[in-house]
Amino acid sequence: MYYTNLKNSHIEDVVNIIVNNYKNARLALPILSDKYENAEMHMKKIEKCVGNNSFIVAIDSDKVAGFINGFSINEFKGTAKGVLSLPLLHGIADGYDKNYLYSELYRRASDLWVNSNCHTHAVMLYVNDKNVIDSWVMNGFGMLVIDAVRSLEKIDIPNIDNNILIRKADIKDLIDMEHLFKGIDKHLSSSPIYLHDCNDENHFDEYNEWLKTENNILWVAELNNKIIGFLKTNTAEINMDELDDGYTMGINGAYVLPEYRGQHIMSRLLNVSTDWAIGNGLKRCSTDFESANMEGRRFWLKHFTPYCYSMIRRIDERNHLNLIGIGDN
Repeated sequence: MYYTNLKNSHIEDVVNIIVNNYKNARLALPILSDKYENAEMHMKKIEKCVGNNSFIVAIDSDKVAGFINGFSINEFKGTAKGVLSLPLLHGIADGYDKNYLYSELYRRASDLWVNSNCHTHAVMLYVNDKNVIDSWVMNGFGMLVIDAVRSLEKIDIPNIDNNILIRKADIKDLIDMEHLFKGIDKHLSSSPIYLHDCNDENHFDEYNEWLKTENNILWVAELNNKIIGFLKTNTAEINMDELDDGYTMGINGAYVLPEYRGQHIMSRLLNVSTDWAIGNGLKRCSTDFESANMEGRRFWLKHFTPYCYSMIRRIDERNHLNLIGIGDN
């Protein structure tokens, strides 16, 4: 076996690995879209990577045994430059030791990444193959974000307080929701999540503009004329491209005031949005959340099934300085 850069002769093998890996993920979780089983779609994307010196392939008997690539991001989860490898940018062919081969591919890729000043490394993995996840953990990666999905089934809720009204928000509601927007920002930036909010926009202006897009909906829970929680759904901002097939309702914002939790408010919000999704011919609901978000994690993992883990590793940038001879005595 030897390692080289992607060439035209490798494209078909790489695409077959991508499609097969996704089929295995979908076999484990059939609610996933069949979008990524389209080989032609992948072919066009991988063709653009030929000549990319960071696209590494492992060759065994003239066949691609595995591959890895990533794209750089400035200030990735911090001030350092980083690299993210999506599920279609890495893979191992059936029949090979995935633990060994992923480690060898990452050994070579990380050398290129670090020498390009990329010190934050992240990889997104389908959850159906535990051996693959374990191999990245052994290479120093830890959990960051979980993507999850559920079918459009309503949650069975006992003891509903009928005084709580669930409805769509209007633009005029946004001023009265400022305490909720600030509440979720504070929650996500607190211990142990520490999610940095780089959005400098005014909340009112941000959501006022967002609500103008078709199918962008803020569902709110109201008690005694006070908005105490919200759920943000849409069909255009699907975090995982695999599910962006026109049949997914994405959730990318949710919050209930702490003093009102434990009353099934978020479940009620989800049920009403589910009714809307069914009525509009959708097939599934997806969300993503930081794994360190304990409150969010408990709710989402109770009602959604994970299908992708985002794993991350931070490299000490001083290693790069030593590699290029800076700071040597």
